[in-house]
Amino acid sequence: MLTPVLETFITQMPKVELHLHLEGTITPRTLLVLAERNGVTLPANDEEGVAALFRYRDFGDFLNVFMAMTRAIVRGEDFEQLAYELGHDLAQQHVRYAEVMISPMQYLLRGVDLYEVIEGTMAGFAQVEREADIVLRLALDYGRQYGPERAWESLEVACALMHRGVVGWSIGGNEIGHPPEPFAPVFAAARAAGLGVMAHAGEVVGPVSVWGAIEFLEAQRVGHGVRSVDDPLLVQTLAERGVVLDICPSSNLLTGAIKTWESHPLPSLLAAGVQVTINSDDPTFFATTLTEEYRRSLTHLGLTLDQLCGTVNTAARATFLPASDQEALTMRVEQEITLLRQRLGV
Repeated sequence: MLTPVLETFITQMPKVELHLHLEGTITPRTLLVLAERNGVTLPANDEEGVAALFRYRDFGDFLNVFMAMTRAIVRGEDFEQLAYELGHDLAQQHVRYAEVMISPMQYLLRGVDLYEVIEGTMAGFAQVEREADIVLRLALDYGRQYGPERAWESLEVACALMHRGVVGWSIGGNEIGHPPEPFAPVFAAARAAGLGVMAHAGEVVGPVSVWGAIEFLEAQRVGHGVRSVDDPLLVQTLAERGVVLDICPSSNLLTGAIKTWESHPLPSLLAAGVQVTINSDDPTFFATTLTEEYRRSLTHLGLTLDQLCGTVNTAARATFLPASDQEALTMRVEQEITLLRQRLGV
C-alpha cells in the first residue's frame, strides 16, 4: 500500500495516456443503452450480466469478446457518447493528453460509415475539451488479421480526417500468424501523409514481431512489446534508437502475456535504457484506470517515484502532436510534477 502522501501524489499528478482503445472503455451501463438504441441483442440484459461478459479466459477469448461488443456501437452519436464519457473520466484523473484508438474494421465490415465514426468521436472529444482541461486525439488501429490489402481504405479515411484530429496509424489484432512485414507499404504511406505510426507487437508473439515492427514498419512506438526482453540485442536496439514501448501492465497479466507481477519485464526494460510509457489499454476489460496503472507500477512493479515520473515525461515527448505542441505538453507536465512534489514533499 502507498502512504497517504504518495496516494495523493498518484491521484493528482498530471498524466499522459498513449495506448487506449475507445471500445475498451465502454461501461456496462452504456453498452446496455447502446444495444437497446441500436436493436442489438446482448447475452445479458442487466449491468451485472453485462459486466460478466468482460471476463475472459485468455487473449483469444478477449479478442472475441471485444469484437462481439463492438456490434452495439453503430452510429456517430454512439461514438460521440463514448468519447464524451471517456474524455471526462480521463480529465478527472488529471490526464492532460490522450491518444485514443478505434478499430476501423469492426465497423467497415458491418457497413458502418467510418467517416461518421470518426466525426462522432471527435465531436465528443471537442465537447470535453470545451468543458475540461484535456486534449484528445485519435489513432486508427487496423486489425492485422484482415490483411494489408484491406488496410488502404481505412488509411485513406485516416489521412482525409487528419484535420479533425486523427494523428496516428497502427496495427493491432491477432499477432499469431499475422506478422508486421506485409504492412510495410501501408505504413510508408501513413508516414508520408504525416501520421505518427505505431504497432502492437511482442505481446503474445516473441521478439521477431517487434523486430518486424521497428525494421519494416519503422514504428515510432510499439504497443506492449513486453516480449522484447527475451532478446538482449533487441532491447539494446530499442534503447539506442529511442523506440518507445507503450506498456499496459494489468492488460499484460490478464491476457496471459505475462504470468505474474514479479515476472513483468517493465522494470528490467527501464533499467536497460528502453523508453517506456504506462497505459491502461482497455480499462473496462481489465478493471483498471490510468491512475490505477500508475499506482500498481509502484506497489506491484517496484518502480521508484522518479522512474514513474520519468515515464510520464517520456509519454509527453512520444505523442504524435506537432513538435511545438509536444514541447508545450512536456514542459507543462514537468512543471506540474515538480510543483506537486514540492508541495507534498515527495
